[in-house]
Amino acid sequence: MRAYSVPVIAFVIFVAIVGQITDFYLSRLAALIAFWAAVGMTWNLIGGYAGQLSLGHAAFVGLGGYVALVLQQEFGIMPWVGLLASTVAAALAALIVGAPTLRLSGIYFSLATLAYPLILQVLFTYWGYQEALIPAHPESPFLFMQWRDNRWYAAIFGTILMFCWLATVFLERSHWRYLLTAVREDEAAASAVGINTWLVKLWAFVISGSIAGMLGVIYAQMLFVVTPETMFGIGVSVQALVVNLVGGVGYAIGPLLGTLIAVPISQALEAQFGSISGAAQLVYGLVLIVVVLTIPRGLIDELQRIDPSRHPTLGKLQAWLTRGTTDVTPPPASGVVAVAANASLAKGEVLLNAEGLGKAYGGVIALRDFNLEIRQHEFIGIVGPNGAGKTTLFDLLTGFQRPTSGRLYLRGENVTRSAPYRLARSGIRRTFQIPRPFGRLSVYENAMLGGLVGATEVAASRMDEATWRPLRAVGLEHLANKPAESLGPSQIRLLEVARALVSRPTLLLLDEPLAGLDASEVHELINILRGQQTEGLTIVLVDHAIGTVAKIVERLVVIDNGILIADGAPVEVTRMPRVIEAYLGSRWDHARD
Repeated sequence: MRAYSVPVIAFVIFVAIVGQITDFYLSRLAALIAFWAAVGMTWNLIGGYAGQLSLGHAAFVGLGGYVALVLQQEFGIMPWVGLLASTVAAALAALIVGAPTLRLSGIYFSLATLAYPLILQVLFTYWGYQEALIPAHPESPFLFMQWRDNRWYAAIFGTILMFCWLATVFLERSHWRYLLTAVREDEAAASAVGINTWLVKLWAFVISGSIAGMLGVIYAQMLFVVTPETMFGIGVSVQALVVNLVGGVGYAIGPLLGTLIAVPISQALEAQFGSISGAAQLVYGLVLIVVVLTIPRGLIDELQRIDPSRHPTLGKLQAWLTRGTTDVTPPPASGVVAVAANASLAKGEVLLNAEGLGKAYGGVIALRDFNLEIRQHEFIGIVGPNGAGKTTLFDLLTGFQRPTSGRLYLRGENVTRSAPYRLARSGIRRTFQIPRPFGRLSVYENAMLGGLVGATEVAASRMDEATWRPLRAVGLEHLANKPAESLGPSQIRLLEVARALVSRPTLLLLDEPLAGLDASEVHELINILRGQQTEGLTIVLVDHAIGTVAKIVERLVVIDNGILIADGAPVEVTRMPRVIEAYLGSRWDHARD
């Protein structure tokens, strides 16, 4: 509850300070600080927590302001009613443009969002709203949000800011924080643990846009004279981004800290150089460049670098400002109970069936007419040289790529075109050839994400137990509170295995899990996998260590140039002339004798 009290206390202090201000300029500055801090928090949801760099946040701020303005001008509707209409309009706009745009990533997403406010700016100019005057109602300042005293606007913006802050604090203490962080860190890995990354991003985009639209209504009323440039201009989107960059992206209080620095600077420069066209923007840009170069990851990240033992006062400030991860303590070994895999089929029944799978990249054929039956409780090894098509096969089996030919059936159901998160929720979990941890989450949180969503979702009452079990098995329990990015290569591989096992999958696909492990770690991992198989887990393992794989699996599959050339018992497969010739060389046959 202490965390929730901070925004409320800050709001009370803000209102008390604003109430004592009589200067017009200072009261307007207070209103702008509260406005930009709130706008920054709405951007932080999609840009900070979800990691989608939006350059078009002005589209929602401006749309909200203009919808209320048009309703007021054309129909005489009060802005309080327009507030609701604008919020809905901004949410619908975010839904309509976000649905296709959020399928893009990186710079392509950013460029697409940049276009939306520019389009709206042109449209509202064309429709005759290039310089719109809010209809004056001096007789009813409260009903029409037309106060001469800027302290009223500051109070309203401050109220919205408080609720935005409270919502962000709630977000940081809910499972949504983990979903958003996973999407931000690595969308492929997030899909592999069953997260619908597109839906999570869309949810964040719509909420972010709707609240920005609400803020735009009050902002337009405060300006009184509204132009497309002031509402949709690139400066609006940039300011929303800047306050986060300065304060700290992805932190609840980051936008507020950034606003307390950036907005007073911009307003002071405007007052000093406003008479010279473009001068204020030029100086502001130079100042921001210096700030970003000095603290590239924001104030909060810089505070995290401070050694609390050397600076106790700053250390307390650091602990208060930064979110941090709550340390977890492993339970006694006797308290960790093994949980059997989700075995919905009897031993020997077909679990996953690939019929004639093919994958071509232009003229290059990576996989050709591939047939594979994976039966319940099997331990299968897939071997082949680099470029044979092993990882391509894994990508097809887990939905990360679509086959150019063939069919894929899971428990008899056609899942050829199913998304990765759907297959993950159906009980298929995988690791990657190049490990994909969620670097800024702790080892414990990484593992926990494996059981957070989907049909194999672990009940909240058993989540802690289900998370510690595989962490203890792979020997990472003592590192539970360390960030995953601090682990060594072999530890990251083991963490991926633990993350996959938390969900109690039906089928586990391991892409070169033995790479980088020493002999003892290989031995331990093999024992873990064999133990899981006895509990009902079906395992498919790809690795270059052919001798090791042949010794531990029950069935060996060999691929050569995208073609299945052998499938059977390891002893028989490793003696096949074609396998010896293609992969093992003549000495392997002598070694087997």
